[in-house]
Amino acid sequence: MSFALDYPELEKLYSRAGGKFRLTVLLQRRVNELVKGSPKLIRVDQKHEKDYVFIAVEEFKVGKIKLSENDEVVKADD
Repeated sequence: MSFALDYPELEKLYSRAGGKFRLTVLLQRRVNELVKGSPKLIRVDQKHEKDYVFIAVEEFKVGKIKLSENDEVVKADD
């Protein structure tokens, strides 16, 4: 259950999040929410159903989550 991001894609994600640390905090907090049973904000195939890091990264990539100024996970309104 692993996936890879290439360097240019990672750099874009860092930039969107406001840096490596902020992206790490966001993903770590979102993964914790998913582990505790929070619903997924995107659809994933069965292969990634329990790959919470993959889900959190994909949610961030499509703009479903972001980190607030006080470092809390904020879900986007549809």
